[in-house]
Amino acid sequence: MRLIGFLSACGVALGSAGLYLKWRDGSHPHADVILGGLTGFLFLAAGVVAHARKPHARVGLLMVLVGVSLFAEDLQFSPTPWVFTIGVLLSHASVAFSAHLVLAFPSGELRTTARRIIAASAYVVAIVWPAIGLPFYHPASHGLHKPENVLLVWDNPAMVGIVNAGMRLGSGVVAVAVVWVMLRRWTRASWPMRYVLAPIFVTGVIGALATALGGILGHETRYAQAGLLAYKIAFCLLPLGFIAGVLRVRVGATRVDSLLVELGLSDDVSPERLRSIISRSLKDPTLRLGLWDEHRMSYLDGDGNGMELPADDESGAVTFIDYEDRPLAVLTHDPALREDRVRLDAVKAGASIVLERQRLAGAMLAEVRRSRVRIVEATDAERRRFGQDLHDGVQQTLVIAATHLRTAIDRLGADPRTPALAALTSCEQALGKVREELSEIAHGLHPPALTYFGVSAAVEALARDMPIAVTVAGEDVPRLEPIVEYTVYMVVKEAFANTLKHARATEARVRMRHSGDALLLEVADDGVGGASLSARRGLLGLQDRIQAIGGAMTVTSPAGRGTLLTVALPCKPLVPKEGEQAWPVSAS
Repeated sequence: MRLIGFLSACGVALGSAGLYLKWRDGSHPHADVILGGLTGFLFLAAGVVAHARKPHARVGLLMVLVGVSLFAEDLQFSPTPWVFTIGVLLSHASVAFSAHLVLAFPSGELRTTARRIIAASAYVVAIVWPAIGLPFYHPASHGLHKPENVLLVWDNPAMVGIVNAGMRLGSGVVAVAVVWVMLRRWTRASWPMRYVLAPIFVTGVIGALATALGGILGHETRYAQAGLLAYKIAFCLLPLGFIAGVLRVRVGATRVDSLLVELGLSDDVSPERLRSIISRSLKDPTLRLGLWDEHRMSYLDGDGNGMELPADDESGAVTFIDYEDRPLAVLTHDPALREDRVRLDAVKAGASIVLERQRLAGAMLAEVRRSRVRIVEATDAERRRFGQDLHDGVQQTLVIAATHLRTAIDRLGADPRTPALAALTSCEQALGKVREELSEIAHGLHPPALTYFGVSAAVEALARDMPIAVTVAGEDVPRLEPIVEYTVYMVVKEAFANTLKHARATEARVRMRHSGDALLLEVADDGVGGASLSARRGLLGLQDRIQAIGGAMTVTSPAGRGTLLTVALPCKPLVPKEGEQAWPVSAS
C-alpha cells in the first residue's frame, strides 16, 4: 500500500504540473488537455480502489502506472531542458503500460508466454526504441521551438526519421498482437469471464486498432485521427468502467443475502440443491460441488465418485470450503469468479455453515440410530435370557414338583374317590397346564425354529399354525444377524395376528427376497383392508423397531381390497467365525 500511495502522490504531482505545462504550451485544444488530465486522474483513482479491494493483485499497480505514465508524457512541454528530455523519452510510455494492463487484466499477471512476449515488445517499442533516436534528435532541426535536448550527441534528422518509422511499425505490430490476444480470450472465455473482461476489452480493442491505424497509415490521416479520438474517449471511460465494476462487485455481494435466506429456511439441503443454489448465486452454470468424505479422505461428486480437481488457472478455479480448519466441500468454478472475491467469500461462508450444520445433524442422527439399535439389541438379549430362564429355571422346577405329585399319587393308591388323591390329581393337571403355557411363552420369546434353522423356517412354522391358508414364496433366506431375523419374525407374527383379529381374511401370503445387502418382506391378505399405522399399536411398535435398525415399513390397505405390509431391511448374510454358530443356540 505504501508503494501505491507513493506512486499515486507522484502521479498527482506530475498531473498537476503536466496540466499546467500543457495548458501554457497552447499546442493542444483545451478539450484535449482536460480529457487527458481527467483520464490520468481517473486511472490513479481506479488503481487505488483496485489495490484496496485486491491488495495482492497487480492490476491496481498497473492502473496507477498508466496514470503516472500519462502525466509523465506531458513533461515534454516543460521549458527546462532536462525535464523536456525526460518527457521526450517517455512520450509513448503510457502505450506500454496500457498494453500490459490489457494483457494482464483482470488478475494483473501475464499468464502465458505469448502475453509476456507481447508486453515486453510493447515496452521495447514505447520506451527503449525512442531512446535509440534521442541522441540524434534536435528540436530546432524539425522546426520546433523547444528546449535543448540534453542527451543530443549528433543532430541527424534522417536517423530520427528511421527510428520514428520503426517505432510506428513496431507499435502497429504490437497493437495487432494485443487485438489478437483480446479476441482470442473473448472467444474462449465463459460468460462470467466476458462479464469481467467487457470494460477493458472494448477499450483495449478500440485503442489497439487506433494505434495500429496510426502506425500503419500514419497519425495524420483522417482514419487515424478518427480512431485516435475514439481511443481517447474510450480510454478516458476505461477507469470509470473499472470503478463501476468494483462497485458492482461490492453491491453484488449483498445479493448473497437471498442465498443465505434460502439456505437458512431449508431443513435439509441435498448436495445437488446446494450446488444449484450456489450456481445461481454466482451465475456460473459450470460450477461443481464435491463433498469431503472422512473415510476415503477425498472429495466426492454427486454420484459418490472421487472428484478430480482442475489446475487453478485460466481453465478453471478451485475454492475449498471448510469450517474451523475442517474440510467440508470444494467448488470448481469459472476462474472469473476469483475477481468477485467478496461474493465468492460470502457464498463460501454461507455454504460452510449449512454443511457444518448438516454434518452435526447427521452425526447426532447416527448416534441416535446407534443408540436405538443398542436398545433393541439389549431388549432382545434380555428377552432371550428371560426365555432361557423360563425354560431352564421355572419349567424345571415345575417338572420336579410334578414328579413329587406323581410319587404321592402312586403311594396313595389307585382309588380316585379318596379325597386327597382327587386333590393331588387336580393339582397335577394344573401343573401340566402351567408347564404348557410357560413353554408357549418361552418359545414365543425364544422361538426354537428361528434359533436353529433361521428366519425362513420360523416363518413357515408360523404359517403352518395359521387357521387359514398361507402361502410362503421366495427363495430361502440365509442366516442373518439375530436382530434382523427376530425383527422379520415379529413382523410376520404381528401381521398374522392382525389378519386373524381384524381382516376377516380367507388366505394370506408371505414373500421374502434377499438381495445381498437388503431383505424385502411382503405380507398380504385378502381381507377387508382399512388398516393403518395410526390404528394399530402393534404396527407402530414394529415400525419403531424397523426404523431403529435402518429399515422402512409401509402399509397399503385400501378398503375392501386387503392389506399389504412391505418391509425393507438393510442386512448382509451372517458369516460366523470358524467354530462358532451363526446364532446363539439355546437348549430349548
